[in-house]
Amino acid sequence: MSKVSVIIPAYNQGNYLREAIQSVLDQTYPNYEIIIVDDGSTDHTCEVAHEFSDDRVMYFYQANRGLSGARNTGIRHATGDYLSYLDSDDKFTPEKLAYLVKELEDKPDIGLVAGQAIPIDEDGFRVGKTYNRPIPEIPQQLLLGNPLHVGSVLIRRTWQEIAGDFDETLRSYEDWDMWLRLVKLGCLTGWVPKPVSLYRFHTQQMTRNSRQMTEATFSVLDKFFDDPDLTEEWLDMKDRAYSSAHLRATASYYQSREYASAQKHLVRASELDPDLLANNAEPLARRLSAFINSPKITNPLQFLENIYAHLPDELEVLRKKSKYYLSETAIQQAFEAYEQGEMRKARQATLRAVRYRPGWLGNRGVFTILIRSIFDR
Repeated sequence: MSKVSVIIPAYNQGNYLREAIQSVLDQTYPNYEIIIVDDGSTDHTCEVAHEFSDDRVMYFYQANRGLSGARNTGIRHATGDYLSYLDSDDKFTPEKLAYLVKELEDKPDIGLVAGQAIPIDEDGFRVGKTYNRPIPEIPQQLLLGNPLHVGSVLIRRTWQEIAGDFDETLRSYEDWDMWLRLVKLGCLTGWVPKPVSLYRFHTQQMTRNSRQMTEATFSVLDKFFDDPDLTEEWLDMKDRAYSSAHLRATASYYQSREYASAQKHLVRASELDPDLLANNAEPLARRLSAFINSPKITNPLQFLENIYAHLPDELEVLRKKSKYYLSETAIQQAFEAYEQGEMRKARQATLRAVRYRPGWLGNRGVFTILIRSIFDR
């Protein structure tokens, strides 16, 4: 039976580390080792790690080197055939290793396999939508963004050795950098359409730092396109890749209410990818609406309203259609909430859609949702 090395980098997350370790010990797949790398924590991380007497749990301490440095230390101590990474505030689902090991065993040509990730909040309650996008079949489209949660991935050790260490100069998105390096080298990827990890969002999480995440996004792309040996297939994606990065920066800055920065990135995204402005900027409106699917957005429709209220002057075409696009998004939210039995959310979204576009009341489906959501509480 193949052995899996689960590497857990830990930095001042003692309150969550116990759950992370236990989620590995609860795996239905039995042959694994757990390598905890304490990256200079000043809290009770060490004490939590030593609560576990299982021989498969190993603990190593190092001076702080960042997430990449901790993972690289874990790689050097790993003895498994496969490698998996688990951030200390996240968890595996019980069959994560079983599902992904089977996929690699059944398909020996694949070097990396991933599954779905369920976002949870600080208290472990589900928030937002499941991360359910695999690495694209066309490898170059991975430049448009990172679809994978690092905890949902399993890698053959041989491919990790080919790709090398995580880049310790990157403070964020080092996992996206790794996936790009792997697929560029020819690593084939697989996908299991089942939840395999729980991805925790909380107030101390570094992904909430707009400036840091934006800088990291462009650092990954700059590094990638600095490669003089890139083929035309990769180079042809450059403008779209940077446009997509500017859009992600747009979302981050709107969330932190840094409107001048958000507007700058939104304009630049449109310049790099003029197709976003086709058909009254409908493609761009769809991308803006997609922002609200992030678990970091606590009031999705209000967030989207805030974006349209602070559009740059260069995107007047989008401002003129704002009520239409807002109503379309609100109706979509209403139907999704209704199907999930969340009547309060369905009612609120429907009322917002009607406020944007009163004509929705003439739609039988919309009217039905509104009436039922009022009386079925």
